[in-house]
Formats: sequence, structure tokens, C-alpha cells
Amino acid sequence: MARKRKKKIRWNIGMIVFLGIFIYVIINIVSFFGKKKLTVYKVTKDKITTTFSFTGIALRDEELLEASQNGYITYYVEEGKRVRKSGTLYILDKDGKVQETFADQVQALRGKGEKLDSEEVQKKVSEFQSIYSDNNFSDVYGLKYDLRNVILDLNEESMEEVIDAVTKKLGKNAFHTETSPASGAVSFYSDNFDKVTKDDIKTTDFDQGKYRMVSYNSSDGVEKGDVVCRVMKSENWELVVPLEKEEYDALKGHDSVTVKFQMDQKKTTASLEVKKKGDEYFGYLSLDDYAVRYLNERYLDIDIILDSYEGFKIPESAVVKKKFYQVPTEYITKGNDGQEDGFSVRTTTEDGEVKVEQKDFTIYRRTEKYCYLDPEEVGEDVLLQSMDSDKTYLVEKMKTLEGVYCTNHGYAQFRLIEKKTQNDEYCIISEDTNYGVSLYDFIVLDGSTIEENQIIY
Repeated sequence: MARKRKKKIRWNIGMIVFLGIFIYVIINIVSFFGKKKLTVYKVTKDKITTTFSFTGIALRDEELLEASQNGYITYYVEEGKRVRKSGTLYILDKDGKVQETFADQVQALRGKGEKLDSEEVQKKVSEFQSIYSDNNFSDVYGLKYDLRNVILDLNEESMEEVIDAVTKKLGKNAFHTETSPASGAVSFYSDNFDKVTKDDIKTTDFDQGKYRMVSYNSSDGVEKGDVVCRVMKSENWELVVPLEKEEYDALKGHDSVTVKFQMDQKKTTASLEVKKKGDEYFGYLSLDDYAVRYLNERYLDIDIILDSYEGFKIPESAVVKKKFYQVPTEYITKGNDGQEDGFSVRTTTEDGEVKVEQKDFTIYRRTEKYCYLDPEEVGEDVLLQSMDSDKTYLVEKMKTLEGVYCTNHGYAQFRLIEKKTQNDEYCIISEDTNYGVSLYDFIVLDGSTIEENQIIY
């Protein structure tokens, strides 16, 4: 049986050209899908506000009152209300029976014309109705004590009349009356931070799982030495916040900041002091507003808002870096017309003849000490001559400046930027930077996808 012969492929010029074109197309397709896509971004004007969120510990200018004996307490001022200096705060008796006598005398006084603040009673009931839930039935007891305080709340003259009547009936040793040592708003609780100053605060104090607070109401039994009342003597108070190292560095140069309370979005201005204590960092905010509003809040969630910066908004991804020659400003000279800035370039011929030629290199940025030139324009081994002395300067020292690639003219043109502030995604830059961008310019969104002077279309 005869073998079949394999046909040999006969190459001709047409097949070679076709194969070359086919390979070229495949390479371009692979390259197209493999490279990063070029996207442009239109420069707009906006602002960025730097905000830090914290949970702070509130410390107030307070006078703490301790129970003078074991017994039962009755408050004669409503929590959160202001009391005058020497005004009656509460009575304390050993067995609670004196409270009944006091209540009887208050009711007798009501019968003589002392008016009950019915509007305040209605307000308390309405507030309770708005938040009541069957799942929190114990709140009813809170309403009970609030109404009791409203009912027992008398003006000081009437209160003195009641105390005199009870004293005559039971004797002065049957109970103890406590008056306010200062004028201010009152609250009835004790917690971990009684008598604590801002310098005592540690990082572990911000663990709210360890926080303990005891609230008191009329008829509660108390023990001698318990903090049963606190009088806030002024509107001046402080918030202590824990800081990370980066937050400490960012806040260090600010004497005052804007504080926003997350509870109700209220804003105020606070003085700021930051300190490093060992390996820990703290911020101390001094305020003179809203102390009564947050009277019973020990932990407050706040935002610290720094200055807002307005300017051109560009993505961080668009920012690229380029090296420039750094030249001392003393080597800037005036051109032949005495008007334009330039540079005196010193060269030496093969015959040893020294020549000085005026060059108008573009100054991209200028500070008090230095100016910055494009290496592509200046070239290498350029020696500058000072016009005021025999000093010379070899242009070789470089510094990296930030910029973006502008695409307005169809190719990637480097433009300088000066950042005012930034976050993770965007930065705000100055609007009047020499050789910078303008409003509505188109820039490359991702600066890593292109090179300077590369043609786009």
C-alpha cells in the first residue's frame, strides 16, 4: 500500500504579509485590553472641611453635695432647674416619715392659695407620652418622681414656711435640710467621675462598659457620704477626648475649633489644648455654652471641625510628581531690557575664553530663597553667573514638585499645584498658582496612566 505524501506549505509574499498583519493586530488587541484606560476629569471649584469624630468625657464646674447621714431623701427642686444660692435643695430624714409631714404641709399651703405649676405638669406628661413604650414600663416611675418634684417645687419663701411648720411639729433634729452652696442648675446622680479633674483622665476612662452611675429620686434611701446632688456653678465646662498620634499632629496648631454635638447637631466654638502624656495623647476642649443642655451627659459624641478650605477640587489619583532644578534666587538677573527675569549662563570655549549669555528660562515656582526650573528646558552642566559678584552656581540640585497632567491641547502637559488641604480621595488646591490649572480645565484622572507630553488625540 502506497504511503500518502504530506503537502508542503508553500510560502509566498502574500501569506507572509497577512501573517505579519495578523500578529500585529493580536498584539494591539492584547495591549489595548491590558493597559489602563485614560479618563479625564474636569476641574471644579469646591471646599473640603476637615472633621474628626470623638467620644468625649464632660467635666463641669460643679459643687458636689454628700448625704450627711443615712436616711431617705426628698428633693424640693426639679432636676435641671436652676436654684439660687442658699435655696433649699432637699431634706433628709432617717425613716422617711418626715416626708409625709412635709407633703401634708405643702398640700395645706396649696389650699391657702400657693399655685401649682399646671403647665409644667402637662409638659412632663406630654414628654412622657411621646417616648413611652410597653417595653420600658419602668419609665413610669421616672414620671412619678418628676411629677413629685414639680408638685413639691415651691418658691423659697413658701419653702421656709413649710420647714418652720414641720420643725415645730417634729423638732429640728427629726430631719436635715440641705441648701445650695451656689446658684446654678442641679442634677441628682453620682458616678465614676465625682471629684475627677481633667488631668486625672486616662485612656481607660473612655471604656463606657466600665462606667457606673447612680441616679437618685425623692423617697430613695441613701447612705452617709453618697453624692446625692450636684450644682453646676457656671456655664464653663470641659470635654476631654483621646487622640491618635495623627490627630494630635493635625490639631496641635489650632487654638480654637468648631464643635458639633452629634446628639442634636448643635454647634459651638471651643478653645483647644492638646497634650502628650507618656504614650497617650489627649485633647482638652473648653466651652462656655450648652452646659445645661447636656447636664446629665457624661459621654458626648462630638465632631471637631477645622477650617474649611476652598479652591479647585481635584482627585488625589490625578496628582503626579516631577523633579525641577532648585536655584538660589540670587542668580536671577534682568534681561537686556531690564524688565524680564532671566539668568546669566557662563560658558568656556575650547580656547579658554569665558562667555556670559543671558537666558530666559521659565521660572515655574519662586520662594524667598529659591526658584524652580524645568530640567528639559535648562539642560545639563549649566553654570550660572551672579551679576552682583564673581560667584557661580552649577545647576544640578533638584526638588520634587507636585502637579497634574492637563489635556486641553491634546497632549499631557504638566501643570503645578499647591495643596491647601486633602482627604483620602480629593484635595483642594490654590486657584492662582503660576503655571497651574484653571477652572474647567481637563486633567488626567489617573496620572499613572500617561507620561508627560504624550499625545492623547
